[in-house]
Formats: sequence, structure tokens, C-alpha cells
Amino acid sequence: MNFLEQLAAEWYAYRGYFVRTNVKFGRRRAGGYEGEMDVVAFHPREKVLVHAEPSMDADSWRQREQKFRRKFRDAEEHYGELFQFHYERVDRVAVCGWGRSLPQDVSFGDIVIKTLPSFVSEIMKELKRHDPYKDIVPEHWPLLRALQMGLHWGTVPVGETRPNALADD
Repeated sequence: MNFLEQLAAEWYAYRGYFVRTNVKFGRRRAGGYEGEMDVVAFHPREKVLVHAEPSMDADSWRQREQKFRRKFRDAEEHYGELFQFHYERVDRVAVCGWGRSLPQDVSFGDIVIKTLPSFVSEIMKELKRHDPYKDIVPEHWPLLRALQMGLHWGTVPVGETRPNALADD
């Protein structure tokens, strides 16, 4: 699992989704699988299944569109057999690590495309609301915890501490 897949998995889990990663589908007779879903997350209260495909490729947007349309189409045929529980909708999300030429989130039909900057910004906006002294991200989500620490202490000059940082000790 690459960094972006791990970050997506942590982000959905942090928000209350049940998450599975690297879900293989379409077992072939001669061995192997037809494909793999990078991150699948289910929110039990909302009844939403999210299929996320994070990618750190450097492909053109045209190549990405073809690749993502194929990946989601191939996986869609197997949702019912793999996820045998009630869900009301499937959100398809592709997170692209590179590609500054895309100024904002767009979609390829029903596939939402998020750039790495917009995805990280979404995460940081939420984490900024949580003081690590009172509401720290649990340690089993190390990437989110590191981002929270960076937000909290990232503007403190080296060798200094935040005012009252040791007051509770």
C-alpha cells in the first residue's frame, strides 16, 4: 500500500467508516485476479459505500480518465458479491497525487476526482479543529496523527514551545 492509499484508508476510518484495503476481485481460473480495489469504506449509519482509488501516477488527465473508468467499471461488477450488506449508494473517488494543471476537483461522470492538494486540505481543515492536548488522533492512524502534530506545532520556531504547553504537566 502506498502513502496515498494509507492516508485515504486512515481518513475514512477516522470519520467512522469500516475500511478494507487492497480488495481483490474476479478470481481467474488460471490463477490471479481480474483487479483490486485500493480502498473500500462503508459508513453504517449513512449506508454509503466508498470505493477510492488513490494514485501517485504522472499520467495525463486523458490517460487517467481511461484508467479510472476501467478500474471502477471492472470493480462495480463485483460489489454485490464482495459486500453482502445493504448500502444505498456507492461513491467513487479517485485521488491523484500529481497533476497541478487541474485547478479544482472535477469528475469523470460519476467518479469524483480529487487532487492531492485538495484531499490534504480537506483533511487538514478537519484536523485543525482538534487540539492534540484534548483530542489527539489515535496512534493507530499514524499519518493523520503526524498531520495533526504538524498543524499544531508546525509554526513554532525551532527551540521554542507554544505558550502554556507544559502548564498541565
